[in-house]
Amino acid sequence: MAEQTIDPRELPYQRYGIPRLGFRNYWYPAMRVRDLGARPKAVRLLGEEIVVFRDQGRIFALQDRCPHRGVRLSPGACQFPGSGTLSCPYHGWTFDGGDGRLVAALMEGPQSSLVQKGSVSVKAFPVEQRLGLIFIYVGDMEAPPIDDELPPFMADASKFFSLTAIEDYGVNWRYLVDNWPHDHHGPYLHRNSPELAFQPMLPFGQTVETEEIEGDKGLRVRAVGGMREGDYPGLGRFPRDGWRRRLGPTGRGATDDYTSSKAYRVYGIRAQFEMRLPSIVVVGRQSGEYCLVQWAVPIDEDRTRLFNINNFRRMGALREAWDRFNYAVWRGWAHDRIFSGQDKVVVEQMVPGPERLSRTDVGVTAWRRYAGSHARRPPEIAPLRQVNAQ
Repeated sequence: MAEQTIDPRELPYQRYGIPRLGFRNYWYPAMRVRDLGARPKAVRLLGEEIVVFRDQGRIFALQDRCPHRGVRLSPGACQFPGSGTLSCPYHGWTFDGGDGRLVAALMEGPQSSLVQKGSVSVKAFPVEQRLGLIFIYVGDMEAPPIDDELPPFMADASKFFSLTAIEDYGVNWRYLVDNWPHDHHGPYLHRNSPELAFQPMLPFGQTVETEEIEGDKGLRVRAVGGMREGDYPGLGRFPRDGWRRRLGPTGRGATDDYTSSKAYRVYGIRAQFEMRLPSIVVVGRQSGEYCLVQWAVPIDEDRTRLFNINNFRRMGALREAWDRFNYAVWRGWAHDRIFSGQDKVVVEQMVPGPERLSRTDVGVTAWRRYAGSHARRPPEIAPLRQVNAQ
């Protein structure tokens, strides 16, 4: 019997049951609220073609395909303002944004039998607005409350405000998420980024520890110990630029104990990295004045949209003005463009295939194992596990 050939893109994810198109049955950010204008907008999430439209302040999301002749609904328009409907640009088939039902077939007249029978509809997706973002639920079961899925502090807009940068990556979402659970690339890849160039070298050679977040939410990832420089036999000392690393750490904190930091008291962060389902990392800063959330949203099998959600604590009008200015002239450039851009260059060049992991990858393997076994009943997991068990 011929050997079964495994798609190299599925290595090493097949053994953990992590689907190529992402975990269904979760909320995902789709776009900024400000990016949705008067005209409908097409988006793609987890391989699904979706049209998002606004009608007098309300936002709706439908499958972006008219069942009549297969034309996209996204070039259409709301012909009846206030009705929450969208009309196809081809023949005017009109669908309710709330439940997707066909409520009019304009070119057949008001008494269309198709409408009277109630047998035609398109898929409607639950939509919510948070943090200046439009979230869409992509799934096959009833949508849970969105606030149950957001990191707790993000659900309280009275205490925090968010500034979001969006970047598309030409890579499967799994490679991007694997980049986050402290795999030790930071001290090397990012050591010369503007954020870190004049700070002490980030520790490397650390011991990585993980623990589960209550309620099947994800994993906390801690790294303890390690070194900031070392002598390598036959090669020399690394890093070689220690002369310019004399400043104290800024914002990130000087200890590994987050439970005694302001970040814990303000944001509830107990570790520098929290990996949350479906594809989120919360990156703590011990100052308790800022917290970064990165959210990898699968577009399709080979593209991912990264949302860098920068969360600032509200500390008065003047401080908020300063934080917004600082983000516009420094943080947004230094992190969301340069720092994240370094990750983008690397992960987009990954070649699928077998891996040779080391002790620096404890966080990666722990996340894969956790995500595959705790994700909300993704239909794709069961057959993958059966194949692996044979």
